[in-house]
Amino acid sequence: MFYKFNSITQNLTSASQDVSMGRPVSVQGLSSSIAETPKTFYDFKQSAVPKKAEARQMSQSAVSGKYPVPNNSAYKKLMALQTRFTAADGKLVWQKLPKDMPLYYLSVGLVSAGVLLTFYTLKQMATPPKNE
Repeated sequence: MFYKFNSITQNLTSASQDVSMGRPVSVQGLSSSIAETPKTFYDFKQSAVPKKAEARQMSQSAVSGKYPVPNNSAYKKLMALQTRFTAADGKLVWQKLPKDMPLYYLSVGLVSAGVLLTFYTLKQMATPPKNE
């Protein structure tokens, strides 16, 4: 029994062997190769690269104040924090601020306690109680 996928009903339907295989069953059909499915062609168009003069105008417009930058204390505080986090001082993120260290060590301690309690519970469950 041979089947063919029907794209209209989205079901398998009965078919003959030559239809299900996609080629006739004959000496000529067996000797010829099956045609390859066409390759998918992706046409990615690159965006136009700005010329040097345009790039210079863009940089000058940014400097001249085309995009206003906030000048309040909250923005300055945010910029100082970003500068501190992006500094290449060899520290990990959780080591950058001093207030993060106690939270980190608390997390490590709680995970360690949880693992120890898990093993203690497994030991208690694995050993039978003593009869007295």
